Amino acid sequence: MKESASDFSIVKNYVELKAKYDTEMRTVTESSRALEGKYKSHIAMLESEIAKRNEYIKTQEAKLQELTQKVAEKDEQIKNLGGQLNKIKMGSPQAPGADADAKKSKFGMFK
Repeated sequence: MKESASDFSIVKNYVELKAKYDTEMRTVTESSRALEGKYKSHIAMLESEIAKRNEYIKTQEAKLQELTQKVAEKDEQIKNLGGQLNKIKMGSPQAPGADADAKKSKFGMFK
């Protein structure tokens, strides 16, 4: 037995199906909006954390640069002091017997 196109039960089934579809669409839309809001707040939190870490990294890079400059200055001072030490060593040559002369002068009074 074939249903006729003018049968009200067919229209009623379509109306019920449409209502069920609309309800499901509202539920899915609301849940997607809730999830979207949740993830937006999570993304904002992560972005702020990234900004804090970037600031920390910049601060640490500045400290590293400052310390590198201090190390370079200390290296330069060491080079200068090493050069001065070499000049002093070259300027006053001590003979191997210089220690013996110092001992003789110490005991020269008892000769």
